[in-house]
Amino acid sequence: MKLDIPLLIIGALLVGTVAAYALGWLTYPVGMLVLTLLFVGRLMQLGND
Repeated sequence: MKLDIPLLIIGALLVGTVAAYALGWLTYPVGMLVLTLLFVGRLMQLGND
């Protein structure tokens, strides 16, 4: 599995969103579904290369 900068950025944003939601800073996990779909899509794209 290859790692690249966009995948790391999306992963960091996803982890940050989940952490903020768990700490109560966000009342709703804003963008978590979108970030998850982007993360999975990027993994699939890297898998095809």
